[in-house]
Amino acid sequence: MAGTKELSRRSFLVNGSAMALAGTASSAFPGDAVAKESKRSNGIIGCYSSVKDILEDPGYIDNLGKKLGVNVLLVGSPIRMPAWLREMNPLEGGRSMFAHHTDDDSELIRAIEETHKRGMKFWLYFSGHHNSKEDRNVMAETFGGVKFADLPQIRYALSQGELTTCFEKPRVKAYVQQLFGYASKNYDVDKMYVSHTRYATPSFWTNLFGCACADCRQAAYDMGYDFDSMKMAMKKLRISLENLDRKTVEHAVRARMTFGDFLSLLGEDNGVTDWLYFRASVVGNALSRMHDVIHESTNLRCGFVTDTHNPTMSLLIGHNYNDLINGASDGLHPLSWCAYQHISVVAAWANRLCEWVDGLDESTALKAVTAFFGWDGLGLPDTKISDLHIGKNSQEHSLFGDTAKSFYGYFNPDLTIKLMTLEWSRLAALNRNRIPAHPVMKGTEWPEKVCETLIERIGELGLDGYVFQGTGNYIKRG
Repeated sequence: MAGTKELSRRSFLVNGSAMALAGTASSAFPGDAVAKESKRSNGIIGCYSSVKDILEDPGYIDNLGKKLGVNVLLVGSPIRMPAWLREMNPLEGGRSMFAHHTDDDSELIRAIEETHKRGMKFWLYFSGHHNSKEDRNVMAETFGGVKFADLPQIRYALSQGELTTCFEKPRVKAYVQQLFGYASKNYDVDKMYVSHTRYATPSFWTNLFGCACADCRQAAYDMGYDFDSMKMAMKKLRISLENLDRKTVEHAVRARMTFGDFLSLLGEDNGVTDWLYFRASVVGNALSRMHDVIHESTNLRCGFVTDTHNPTMSLLIGHNYNDLINGASDGLHPLSWCAYQHISVVAAWANRLCEWVDGLDESTALKAVTAFFGWDGLGLPDTKISDLHIGKNSQEHSLFGDTAKSFYGYFNPDLTIKLMTLEWSRLAALNRNRIPAHPVMKGTEWPEKVCETLIERIGELGLDGYVFQGTGNYIKRG
């Protein structure tokens, strides 16, 4: 039996799933080894791709299979929608939610066929609940009725452009139900995959105070939540945070206070946690509706997967892992944008603490926030916010620009490996092998050495695979 140190992408391919190593499974999570055995032959090695790549660069697709062992392609594409379905689209001005229409879907059909000829699975990729600032008629809003697009710009909130379309709007619910049933039934895809079906990354912290529209208020009552109590609790939370003093924050840092500790410190009476779980239930219910209509429309031929954030941030973006595991998704697919989805939150929250608390220095604020998230042992910069290399906004810090390169210049290799290892360890503990789990591998932003180390970690943790989002450090293209 291979040892843990020998575990790599190659052994993952040979074994079908890296955690064929029962000894590693037993040492990581005692008692789980038997449950893991049933999934050993179903290891997922995916890659984000496109119809154009499949049809115009078949050599690249072949290399994905030969060099990386890819057996799943995640592909976004317009679909051919009947007029009645297009008319249900809740967005206006020619904008589309989740899927765009095309009069000619022949290339998509050919791409699906070519993928299956190679023995690969095809996941059709839609992206849906973050839309334009013009989509105010269905946009989420705060307790005060402020649309998310009208909230003041927050420094370091790289994801403030993620303007959530409310999940409880009747028009949205009706359209989504029909769209996912239609697409999964009419295209020979193995799974429907959705992204951006959540609230914004919490660097955009004011979005945590919504959606609180009339439809969401009704949903709260229907689910047995006391909406008014949750509203008051969130108002009290903000007032308490704004009135923190420097000494209290310094004590919190020395005590390494985490999420629950802070709620106790601020006098939380369950209203805040109720709000976070209610908010997640709204999203979880929306995902469950997609999941169920796909299964029903295809007689279980087609599955459903949503991407998500890693466990530390998941509840704050409206994803309760228990909801995902218990019927809202056929897999756990956490994204791996280290700057946008993780470290920008540290920068934005630390900066806000300094603005609220008189005399608070950036170092103390950074230490308070990293302890809050349980990241204080990672070795993140903790002297100045600027040392995190996060741009002040998404224009200054684009996904692939110079600021992003500067960020990974210090984050790779050690901090990337430490952060992802910690988050995926939390993922394994929460999931306990109940559904497939396949984190994203950033094959362009992360050097091959980082990817290979993290592939080993995936094996040690008993996860079911990984999905490449970019392969630039593995396969050179002309």
